[in-house]
Amino acid sequence: MAETFSNSLINNSIFHLLNFEKYSNFQAAAREAAINNNFQLVLFSTDFNTVFSVETKHNTSIEEAVRYRLAANVEKNQKSARVDVNGLLTYWGPINISGVRHYLMLVDNDDSYSQEEIAKLAEIIELAMGMWNYRPERDITAEFIKALRRGNRSLAYSLKSESDFAEEKISGVFFVPGVSGEEGLKIVSDFENRCGIRDVKIAESDEICGVIFERIGAGKEERSYGEEQWKEVAARMREAGAKMTFHVSELDGIEDACNAFTIINETEPFIQLIFPYKKSFSKYELAMASNCVNICLNGGAVKKNYLDLLKPFKNAGEGKVRQLMDTLETFVLDAGMSTAKTSRLMEIHSNTVQYRLKRIKEILGVDITGNTIVPGLMMALAIARIEKMVKTF
Repeated sequence: MAETFSNSLINNSIFHLLNFEKYSNFQAAAREAAINNNFQLVLFSTDFNTVFSVETKHNTSIEEAVRYRLAANVEKNQKSARVDVNGLLTYWGPINISGVRHYLMLVDNDDSYSQEEIAKLAEIIELAMGMWNYRPERDITAEFIKALRRGNRSLAYSLKSESDFAEEKISGVFFVPGVSGEEGLKIVSDFENRCGIRDVKIAESDEICGVIFERIGAGKEERSYGEEQWKEVAARMREAGAKMTFHVSELDGIEDACNAFTIINETEPFIQLIFPYKKSFSKYELAMASNCVNICLNGGAVKKNYLDLLKPFKNAGEGKVRQLMDTLETFVLDAGMSTAKTSRLMEIHSNTVQYRLKRIKEILGVDITGNTIVPGLMMALAIARIEKMVKTF
């Protein structure tokens, strides 16, 4: 019987994929079909995490194939879209398993089959999954990232030990709300390629969340990865519709990652009250915002001490105190102590900014640019901004 089907991709694949007597499950049948017909298949979740794969040749990595697929701008509903991955032909298409959308990648190892044959093969594989009542194994990557976001350390440790990144060391995390899944994944994929990093990520609804691993190994091309590179990512995310971009680097494992996500979760609703002009937030802004939020929530003497730093404005008796406060907030929190940027943000002349800053120094009785003054003043202004906005609501 095997000889009858040996010369046909479709017939031979059907013989293996639907041989319920010979194989115990769909996975075993799919492996034999791929081996006998010299193709490969990888089943992905909607965020391109691998949930099942049969690799019969190793010309490239799955991560590299995903990167090329994202860069190709393939229509998400397109069946059998062909993507050349460094000379290796891959075919992509959506597939439905028990009402849940997945992506199927088929690889023609030696360019032996037509695009029509591959499209038919994909249909047969989807049919076989249904007849076998196949259910993909859980997405360990997604569960791992969700455990970190929830701060479930014990579960995160357990899931990491089961994963294919068990030996990788976490060095950073990121979270981007308000961006479409595939567009955001493409931007992160470009970032991975340019900076030579490895990460895992999930895209749910309009959010992307991920973990960056430490780069280890001699001989790897040294490429920059830091806040400057991440700002470029954030700029592209904004163009794609992202509301904000959070990135925390220089972490050391699961404990740090859980703490980083906790800070992101706590500060996300408030951080733009403090930094209304910013759309990208690093660990420095997050740490400050977290402290300010906790101080506002707890109240007491600490909060009073900071707000008392701004009391001289109330005693100034000037009709334009609000203008002075707005200028000081913009100068310190938004403009990085730059008079030129303050002028642009407030849409006023630079001479006006200079005059107001001079008057502010007179009211406070200190040099507001002094190294010992700035930290306390920044905290006081941030807390005042939160209080002002909360009262407005």
